[in-house]
Amino acid sequence: MNKGEKRILSVSEVNASIKGILEGIPFFASLVVKGEISNWKRYKSGVFFDLKDEKGARLSCTIWNDYLEYLPFSPKDGDEVLAYGKLSVYALKGRYSLSAFRLEKQGLGSSLLALEELKKKLSKEGLFDESRKRELPKFPKAIGIICGKDSAAESDLLKNISRRYPLADIYVFNAIVQGSLAPKSLLNAIEKASKAPLDVLILARGGGSNEDLSSFNDERVVRAFSSFPKPTISAVGHEIDVTLVDFVSDKRASTPTGAAELATPDLEELKETLLEDEKRLQGSLQKLISIKEAKLRSLSSRPFFLDPTSAYRLFEEKLENYRKRLHNQMESKLSFLALRLKKDQEKLELSSPKKTIGRGYSMLLDEKGEVLSSAQELSEGTRFKAILQDGIVKAISEGKEQDE
Repeated sequence: MNKGEKRILSVSEVNASIKGILEGIPFFASLVVKGEISNWKRYKSGVFFDLKDEKGARLSCTIWNDYLEYLPFSPKDGDEVLAYGKLSVYALKGRYSLSAFRLEKQGLGSSLLALEELKKKLSKEGLFDESRKRELPKFPKAIGIICGKDSAAESDLLKNISRRYPLADIYVFNAIVQGSLAPKSLLNAIEKASKAPLDVLILARGGGSNEDLSSFNDERVVRAFSSFPKPTISAVGHEIDVTLVDFVSDKRASTPTGAAELATPDLEELKETLLEDEKRLQGSLQKLISIKEAKLRSLSSRPFFLDPTSAYRLFEEKLENYRKRLHNQMESKLSFLALRLKKDQEKLELSSPKKTIGRGYSMLLDEKGEVLSSAQELSEGTRFKAILQDGIVKAISEGKEQDE
């Protein structure tokens, strides 16, 4: 190499040089780093995770199985810890990380504390109450899906919904589901979904670390999802992953496939149910037919059905008996009334004026034929008639005489 000519290094040589320099500095050989655990992932050889602080800075870390078993607690995302270890460089990738051998728990990290505070706040407002939960429609006509574009969650949902219940229309609203742009993208998707003619809405994404799922703990997203006008299903992460949207959704599924099963009836199961209902209906109809046939046989064995004319003759005989009874009752009644009339007539004749006149009395009548019963009615010159036993005498009054 000529003087002044720069040495050309390979990538491996650069990375190896950096590794030698950093790992050779005594300061980096014994570090104690304070931070909040994020992206805690267990592998066969050990655990890979990040430490982060309130400024958003991150440090990649590893802790191998030889040290894991001696930890006094079970670390998880959100724990604030002191990590003891040394700086290590992975030359092949040119990455440095903290190779930890001990962790001491300091409490909850700031992000987890903020999440707990938000959870308490929303719970106090009643957003998690069971009374707010709505029933999912049994036979939805339209199903909405909010998920990442071309994601495994989208593929699983489309496949399972179409297989189980192809009668439903599917509306897909793609959104960014991870990173700083995710909350706004999810809010836009929820707003679009609210304007579609949906019967149920599914919010889904696959598993990930707490950091990956943080968008589903965003207060704006949680509130928008909780106020969606139709029943909702959350399918975020795996069974062990729980986000705030899970608390406000009407139903929670551990996987996108589970969400598809919650949102739809199984068409095959529906067919089996219909077949069973058909069998039960046929059985009920057959039973009813048997009952009616037995009743018909019972009726057909009666005399009327065996000999209809006999019933007619019996009815005719009854009618004749009724006629005779009515005739006899009428004759008896008429005889009684005739006898009563005769007696009344005899009484009337006994009290008749003619009978009285026949016994030597007379009856005076004025010109109008009305009976005169007082001398006051016969003033002088008054014409009147006197009815006697053997005739009628016309007379004129000469006036009234005083009684002696």
